[in-house]
Amino acid sequence: MTRPVVHLYTICWDEADMLGFFFRHYDPFVDRYVIYDDGSTDGSRDILRAHPKVELRDFPRSDPDSFVLSHRTLQNEAWKESRHRADWIVVTAIDEHLHVPGRAMADYLIEQADRGVTLIPALGFDLNHPDMLDDEGLLVERVTRGRPRIAFNKLSVFKPEALRETGFGPGRHAATPQGDLVLPPRDALVLWHYKHLGFERNAAREATQAERLGTTDRAQGFGQHYLWGREKLRAFWDEMERESVDLAATDSERLAVRPLWWEEQAIARADAAPLTPLVPAEPGSAPTVSVLVKSYQHAPYVRQTIESVLAQSFQDFEIVVTDDGSTDGTAEILRGFTDPRIRLECLPQNGGISAAMNATVARARGRYLAILNSDDWALPGRLRRQVGFLDANPDVALVFGMPRPVDEAGLPTDPFNDFTVPLRFPDQSRRSWLRFFFLSGNILCAPTAMIRREAYEAAGAYDPRLTNLQDFDMWIRMLMAGQIIRVMPDRLTAFRIRDNLANASAPSPEARLRDRFEHGKVLARFAALSEDLFAEVFDPEDDLQPSEPMPVRVAHIARKVGHPPHRIFALDTLYDLARTPEQMKTLRDWAGSLDAFNMTEVERRDEQIENLSIHYSAAIASRDHAVAAHDLAVSERDQARAALDEAAMSHARLAAERDDLDARLDAALASQRRMERTLWFRSARAMRKVGRMLRV
Repeated sequence: MTRPVVHLYTICWDEADMLGFFFRHYDPFVDRYVIYDDGSTDGSRDILRAHPKVELRDFPRSDPDSFVLSHRTLQNEAWKESRHRADWIVVTAIDEHLHVPGRAMADYLIEQADRGVTLIPALGFDLNHPDMLDDEGLLVERVTRGRPRIAFNKLSVFKPEALRETGFGPGRHAATPQGDLVLPPRDALVLWHYKHLGFERNAAREATQAERLGTTDRAQGFGQHYLWGREKLRAFWDEMERESVDLAATDSERLAVRPLWWEEQAIARADAAPLTPLVPAEPGSAPTVSVLVKSYQHAPYVRQTIESVLAQSFQDFEIVVTDDGSTDGTAEILRGFTDPRIRLECLPQNGGISAAMNATVARARGRYLAILNSDDWALPGRLRRQVGFLDANPDVALVFGMPRPVDEAGLPTDPFNDFTVPLRFPDQSRRSWLRFFFLSGNILCAPTAMIRREAYEAAGAYDPRLTNLQDFDMWIRMLMAGQIIRVMPDRLTAFRIRDNLANASAPSPEARLRDRFEHGKVLARFAALSEDLFAEVFDPEDDLQPSEPMPVRVAHIARKVGHPPHRIFALDTLYDLARTPEQMKTLRDWAGSLDAFNMTEVERRDEQIENLSIHYSAAIASRDHAVAAHDLAVSERDQARAALDEAAMSHARLAAERDDLDARLDAALASQRRMERTLWFRSARAMRKVGRMLRV
């Protein structure tokens, strides 16, 4: 097991006097820095370019009006490029120093990974010193006085494949992460914030930062401490110095300010029980664990499967791989591994899941056999935790865990089975398991299983006639042979849910057909129960025919379950065993009443479909009639509109003609008035008047 690969993401602005402290603190456990510089002018960029682990990038303002929101967008998105490249992500600031007092961070991260931890928030503390220190040594050793600040209780370290989103708020002061979330058993990681080193230095930086705030920042109240001014900052500084204590001599968990946002969100914590010590493998000895991998047409995934085992902290293992006639390059990828613990056999043609599993088990040499599918991968600490459990519980033969359902990209997703059901059992006795298996079905996730070799020896080989339920059949046989099963609540395997129902266990049409057929065959195992085991599994009121042979008694119980596989099993069993007139009569009654093929349901649905068809036909006819009426109304409306338009046009013509006549009349009247004002017209009018007088 090598130390974990850690990538750190942060933002820099004029941090030349802090970068030496920053790198000396983080270099021992960080493999890659991705640092976004936000316009530094103090030489920070030259320091960053000179560091061999730094990828220097310009800080993009995703929101030109908000310095704070641009930071949040970057911090929520940039780290996603490290998925499948890093074991842990650190998102922090140049003046934030994350550490676990008294422990090397690499060792701490290995332990938390083995516990199944996926995110590690830090308890936040503000450190202070009257002066900026000279650039040497570690700040966590030189400046240890400070006080707790709730604003610095931050999500700082997490696993990139386990989280879909970090959900940071402004300033990263809280988060709403999404994904497979598991916290450490206790909060040991601390964030020591070294912003307050020298009052004059701090005041100058705050004043400059205030100028960098955008209009949105000011409107939303983001970064208000940058706007305090010297007097208020001095009062804050004096208060901080009065309340500071020596954090190196203080219990951080007790001193931290609550509430803690991760406790308010009720995120689960990992088991605090001591982990099994890691013991090196003994050369020449059989390994403790044989990891069983059967592969078929999994070229896109199988490399991750093998690498996840090689990366386990528990190293006393072999990987027994059987490629079942793949033609897509899976075998070539497997042959490319050179680790001598990988024992590969490539079958010339595909023989099926059960045959490949039998070939794999037959070659395994380990005391414990761990199943792992070639499109899944082992989560950190899987082997260590399961070996520890079996070592501590010698009576248990099979230990299962929880899967982390992931999608094609390897990110947490929703499962199509609820594998947490056993965690709600009142107990995990053989009665509980066999009774649940008989009445309901399988609820164990095979690629999380670790099994003692003796359990396979007692149960025998996988049934090669089974394709979907070969594991279910094996668990029943192991239980009937006296083996004990337990389920751990820990996430142990990333269980890939592939697109287009490509998993063998996915509810595809062919899988559902095969499952129904095979389920009836697996139920037949219960026909071989001993008298004692029958009494252990079933209640007295379940035994409807105590005088009948065991298979008939089990068939009577199955008949009452009501599921098609149970009905088929009941009919087949009684058919094979019917000898007496009473049994023959019972067979005739069952055959005429048990709907083994769900015909009644099919007929009921056909009737519903027919009724719906009639209803829909009537509805369609009514709709067509309404559409026709609507079309007629539209046509009549259009005709009326056309008539109105014609009338409007006629009216417009008449109005135009009227306007023309009015204009001509007005012109004539105007001409007349002008004529009446002339001398000639007045003279003519006087002459006409004289003429009239003479005639009189």
